[in-house]
Amino acid sequence: MLTTSSSSPADLSVPLIPPSKKADEPVAGKQKLCIDDMLNRFCGEFGVWQLRHFVLTSLAWALEAFHTMVMIFADREPEWRCLIPGSCSTGSGTVCGLEPGSWEWIGGSASSTVAEWGLICGQKYKVGLVQSLFFGGCMIDSIFFVDSRVHFVY
Repeated sequence: MLTTSSSSPADLSVPLIPPSKKADEPVAGKQKLCIDDMLNRFCGEFGVWQLRHFVLTSLAWALEAFHTMVMIFADREPEWRCLIPGSCSTGSGTVCGLEPGSWEWIGGSASSTVAEWGLICGQKYKVGLVQSLFFGGCMIDSIFFVDSRVHFVY
């Protein structure tokens, strides 16, 4: 049962940990630093080392972008054509109901990953599965392999 007494620990208007001083007063031995002051104090001015670190980090992200962009071109479903006239009258525009050997990929089987590995019809889910696994790995990498030495608390 809650009581309305201000000395009671059940009073919701009283903070659990009362402030020891005013928020504007500096605490002895501690300083308030903005991000720029802290970077200048602990990392120094922007110099050759920071430029090198920036370029190498950007290079890693650029390589990640290439891995992401290659999916657009490698996982596309290329055009196809009938080998025997009149045998490709499915009406659906897909090769799923056609007899094997009655059609071919335009550009050959090496034109994309889908054509090379036969990722069509019932196997089409594998394209999305591999892409999901790739981005899941990117997410795990960004969560667990962050540089743990970066701290903003002094």
